[in-house]
Amino acid sequence: MRVLEAVNTPGYYYSIAYWLAAFIIVCTNQRKIEGKRKYLIHVVCLTALVSFMGLTDGVRQWLFIPCMIIVISMLLVYIYLCCNFSLCKSGYYCARTFICGEFAASLAWQLYYYFARNFAMSRIQIAEWGIMIAVYGIIFGLMYYLEKYLQKDFQEFHINRRELITVIMIAAAVFAVSNMSYVSKSGPFSSRFAAEIFIIRTLVDLSGMVVLYAYHIQVRELQMKFEVDTLQNILQMQYKNYQISQESIDIVNQKYHDLKHQISLLKSEVGNAGASEYLEQMEREIKIYEAQNKTGNKVLDAVLTSKSLYCQNRKIGLTCVADGTALSFMDDMDVSALFGNVLDNAIESVEKLKDAEKRLIHLSVAKQKGFLRIRVENYCEEKLKFENGLPVTTKKDKRFHGYGIKSIQSTAKKYGGSVTVALEKNWFELRILIPVQG
Repeated sequence: MRVLEAVNTPGYYYSIAYWLAAFIIVCTNQRKIEGKRKYLIHVVCLTALVSFMGLTDGVRQWLFIPCMIIVISMLLVYIYLCCNFSLCKSGYYCARTFICGEFAASLAWQLYYYFARNFAMSRIQIAEWGIMIAVYGIIFGLMYYLEKYLQKDFQEFHINRRELITVIMIAAAVFAVSNMSYVSKSGPFSSRFAAEIFIIRTLVDLSGMVVLYAYHIQVRELQMKFEVDTLQNILQMQYKNYQISQESIDIVNQKYHDLKHQISLLKSEVGNAGASEYLEQMEREIKIYEAQNKTGNKVLDAVLTSKSLYCQNRKIGLTCVADGTALSFMDDMDVSALFGNVLDNAIESVEKLKDAEKRLIHLSVAKQKGFLRIRVENYCEEKLKFENGLPVTTKKDKRFHGYGIKSIQSTAKKYGGSVTVALEKNWFELRILIPVQG
């Protein structure tokens, strides 16, 4: 095998490696399309990459960069079409995919060159393809495992421009250094010998892949910490709201208790029939308040009273049928966070409705067959998208929204429960099922 021929890794090595790396990303993330279209896009992308890189194999130096830009664009389109990613997130994964493909192709060809030179192997297709399959199987098998592991317990990975620019700069630097020998034989990272070129290229690509994965893990850890801190802040905020509401309710109850005695006293002293009837009416209205939001759980009572007053001011119809005693096994902070978030989400949804008659929310809490069943229904005219069985926030900046439903899910999970949602005939329904302890 001639040195010049050996140095130029065949285009199909790279095209297959790029496609496999992108295919792993598609398989380990939520897909945008399903069915026959999915398989068609896989085949079209692989065919396009292999054909294009085969036709441009050994192209002149001044055409090398434009051709690579086209290849990267193909990978970007492939990932964007197949995965439920934004363009920014697709670019982020495309950069990582490109360097993984570079490393796999470089290592496979270097190993084949080593065996061909040292063991007098001619360029036999069986040996060449055997080495390629073995190397690609190990590298992309590890890549698949890593991608699945990094998504464990953390599905929503957000990417902004800063993170996109960072990975593009890393990938560009790695690609430039690893391919320096093709541009100039006299550079500080260049060599005139095939073996040295392979070592430089493979080690630089490996280092780049390690750096990109390290950066990915760091971003993931920061986002996980941010999410945990945010959920904890929501929990504490809802509990503080409960405490404030409870203090206000205690003051009102004290005044209500005094008012009951004052009305009884006035009734005994008033001889006028009209005045007595008026006092009796006041007494009946006060008894209505006494019966209102008395579920058997003081935390739930305080949350319901606070939200009921808010709903009255905004012409929202909130009805509730709740057995608060079924919540006795739950911590007060969890009860306030769970029902505070449940009702806040429902209120936020119905507030968007222009017709006040459609602003309806119903809450039910009951213990049935060893389970605590919580159901919240509200009228909804939005067309919601669902991911992993939960609604996706409709707000543009998804990084700082959608934590209400995450907090609900986290609280339910704490007690071994589950959360399901559904939207049918303009009625949004959230169900929480928790096994009753003890």
